Amino acid sequence: MKKKILFLDRDGTIIREPHDFQIDTLEKVSFLPYVITSLAQLVQAGYELVMVTNQDGLGTPVLPWEHFNPPQQFMLDILAGEGISFLEICIDEHYAHEDHPNRKPGTGMILPLLQKYDIDLGASYVVGDRKTDAKLAENFGCASLTIKDALSNDGDATLTDMPAPPTVHFTNWQDLARWVLAQK
Repeated sequence: MKKKILFLDRDGTIIREPHDFQIDTLEKVSFLPYVITSLAQLVQAGYELVMVTNQDGLGTPVLPWEHFNPPQQFMLDILAGEGISFLEICIDEHYAHEDHPNRKPGTGMILPLLQKYDIDLGASYVVGDRKTDAKLAENFGCASLTIKDALSNDGDATLTDMPAPPTVHFTNWQDLARWVLAQK
């Protein structure tokens, strides 16, 4: 049976993105409202989750692994406690100026998954908060959903000029989950 996948961005989508763009301490981990209950509903409905995140400079002095890992594991442990786990976690550490094919919106992190799993792209979504997430969806032929939390850092300034494919915009996880579940 083909897998229905939610390709989820992390910062600004699952957890709030701080103004310095670095979730490098436990104190900076703050979940978006209703993300946990919504993801639990979507998993229960048969969706599998893949995290796809850009983490600029991961493994360098800008964001050492020892600063990244505790908040990441804390987030994963809380989600796992609610029955939410990830089929795969894809992290790209390159900077935007490096133009690396793995960095979103490049498909380098996704292409191996398309070969490894039988994915129903027509029933799968990229969920993120930035234009790069929507462009990733376009680049590998999946629909795009955006979530914009008022308390997260607004790194894109506006999402009004989102690229194709048509992107459905949400201001909260409850509405996003209801919409996805109604698409069956």
